[in-house]
Amino acid sequence: MNRLILEPVTSHHAGEMFTVLADPTLYHFTGGEPPKNIESVRRWFTNLETRQSPDGTEHWLTWIVQLKEQNACIGYVQATISDSEADVAWLIGTSWQGRGYAKEAVALLKSRLANARIKRLTANIHPDHVASQQVASSVGLLRTGVTREGEEVWVASIAC
Repeated sequence: MNRLILEPVTSHHAGEMFTVLADPTLYHFTGGEPPKNIESVRRWFTNLETRQSPDGTEHWLTWIVQLKEQNACIGYVQATISDSEADVAWLIGTSWQGRGYAKEAVALLKSRLANARIKRLTANIHPDHVASQQVASSVGLLRTGVTREGEEVWVASIAC
């Protein structure tokens, strides 16, 4: 049974997601820092609502990951799409990690992208981030041996 819902990100998610994103430990492997306030998350999500890069060459798709029964926001998954390839990423708040939610959310993302005729997935994962490596492996992503900006590139072909 599916425990999660993926809902397209909108600015109304900012308040609840600020709480999820405020934990500094989330940024250990990805860099960056927690948002300063709810308004900064609102601006970010408002920009994502366009669903495309400013120059129009990429589609930016981000979904909020929600627990189906509690209707609680616990993280997000995203895909940057160019042609028939999607660069994917995911984040699950620390309070919900270790329960298989990231694997489930990324599997849902992969399914949506396959339905949209995306043929190849890539993900960039820090070489020491074992949990993200396990998530990637669970949905069929494989290490390529290529490193980009200090992160390992993982890829998968998906059937349409």
